[in-house]
Order: sequence, then structure tokens, then C-alpha cells
Amino acid sequence: MNILKVIAQLNLPQGALAAGSIRNTVWQVLSHQPIELINDVDVVYFDPQRPRNDDQIIQASLIKRMPDYQWQVKNEAYMHYYDFKDASKFTSIEDAISHFVETPTCIGAYLKGNDIEIIAPYGLTDLIQLKCRPIPMFQNNKTCLSIYQNRIQRKNWKKRWPNLAIINS
Repeated sequence: MNILKVIAQLNLPQGALAAGSIRNTVWQVLSHQPIELINDVDVVYFDPQRPRNDDQIIQASLIKRMPDYQWQVKNEAYMHYYDFKDASKFTSIEDAISHFVETPTCIGAYLKGNDIEIIAPYGLTDLIQLKCRPIPMFQNNKTCLSIYQNRIQRKNWKKRWPNLAIINS
């Protein structure tokens, strides 16, 4: 909850905790493992008016506030080009999150007042059932499916979460 509060204090347009930060925590709980942030803490936001290098400034601010975490900040207004060279620009944080590689990673959370709001374009079922599958646009595209499969191998999730079901299509 403290992480969400710090993110909210930044007043980032559509700012949210996202991706592996949430996915890994949920899988740790479901697998009865100690809760620890394995990698970085993913903060995403959507602001096409903000310069690209502002991510580094925001990241430095987060490090100053909570130095125990490895922060990674991304303005998703620019990430369409990084991930999908010929893709249309993302229209919102929800649109950007829906393009993360696998369905259980397509998750975001932010505070609205004192309530936690969830962004889950493909729902929460795969996440809470320990299932990992490519997002729909990757399922019938050999190049994209290859990106998904390479990522699964590189992350070695099956070793960390033995009950994880890896679905390749």
C-alpha cells in the first residue's frame, strides 16, 4: 500500500503500479512463498505532453523517497514504438497495459482516494489461476509468439513457480 501511496503522490497522469511487480507478488502469495519484490518496481503512466527523459527524473524522485526498491518508470505514451515498431500509438494506460506480452502481466493498480483500483484488460483469471499465456495479438503471429516463448524461457518462471501453467497459444 505504501508503494501505491508514493505513486499517487507523484500525480502522474494515469499513474499506476504495474506488470511484474503485481504479477510476481500474487504468484508468491498463491505459491506460499515469501513476498519480495524480485526485480524492479514497475511504475507506468500516460502523458504524451511530457518529454521522454522525464522518466529518469521521476525515477530519481522515487529512489529518494523509497531507496530500498529498484524503480523502473515508463511513460507508456512512447512505448508503442519500443515494443511494436509499426503499431499505432497507445491511447491510454489501459491500452498500453493490454499490450504487455503475457496476460498475467497485463495488470495495473492505483489509488483512487483510499480505494485500490485495478486495471486488468484480460481479467484476473490467468493471474490467480497461475496460468501464463500470450496476449491475443501474439497468439496467431509467429514472430510475436516467439517473443513470448523466449521471454518465458529467459525469465525461468516455471522453476520459481512450479505450479505455473505455461500456455503457448
